[in-house]
Amino acid sequence: MSSLIVMRSTPYGNTNAKDALDVILTLAAFEQEPVMLYQGLGVQQLLLEASMDTPFKHVGKILGALPMYDVETVYVDQTSLVEHSIKPEQLQDLPVACQLLTSHQVSDLLHSHLHVMVF
Repeated sequence: MSSLIVMRSTPYGNTNAKDALDVILTLAAFEQEPVMLYQGLGVQQLLLEASMDTPFKHVGKILGALPMYDVETVYVDQTSLVEHSIKPEQLQDLPVACQLLTSHQVSDLLHSHLHVMVF
């Protein structure tokens, strides 16, 4: 059974974002097939280039490890992309495939998992 990990935290200076990625990598290492959903401020984690002048390390670079753990597809809330002025083309260079979901599809995804962790 897969667990849904919802990434809603900003990528900068927030331990929730790194902790969520650690959980995902741990679940994957034990063949638990985690499912990822980026939503809200969490979509900023998908921008590999740091767009803010901040002393904090951007957690988006950890995404490069996901294919080594067989985490190959992540879901992205399309509404959140629009709200944060991120174009889908900006996600093309990610090391994992991103599947955009409508609000209805996000709702279905949330309801289809018994275990949902929100970071």
